Amino acid sequence: MNDCQNVAVREVLPELVHGVLSDVERVRVQEHLDTCDDCAAELAIIRSVLGTAPVVAVNVASIVSAIPPYRRKSSGMKRVYMELAAACLIGAVGLSAFAIRNSHNAASAITPAATSTAGLAIVNTSGLSDDGLAQLTRDLENLQAMPTADPESVTPAALEELAPLGVVGDSQ
Repeated sequence: MNDCQNVAVREVLPELVHGVLSDVERVRVQEHLDTCDDCAAELAIIRSVLGTAPVVAVNVASIVSAIPPYRRKSSGMKRVYMELAAACLIGAVGLSAFAIRNSHNAASAITPAATSTAGLAIVNTSGLSDDGLAQLTRDLENLQAMPTADPESVTPAALEELAPLGVVGDSQ
């Protein structure tokens, strides 16, 4: 057992044996080994163990040449993917035909007039000229989405004033 307190040197003894230490580190460890009998004894043990271990020669080239070339396995999934692609294509063609048919059956009046449906403005722009579309775009840019002034608050007194006019319905 090594009683040396220099842990840094003890930990690099195997690297010294394998010859992977830098020159500066190797000189530092060698200087310590000259003065420390415990570390020198441990280095001798490491060398004796490595000397008794069999050296295995690995021929990498023969191993690599023995590996068969990669071949992609064909799976039944290719047919499934082809069927899925065909189904998507048929669906896209069907939806396109449906959309075209419905666009011809829609209101045939081509006017830029807007109709209001539950607060939405629906405008048929298919018959507009380029100048008409440009004017519509300018009008939309000038449209204010928020009111310019705050609405007046509704008070019970204001409701009583509107009641004789028939604007406010009877709540009873």
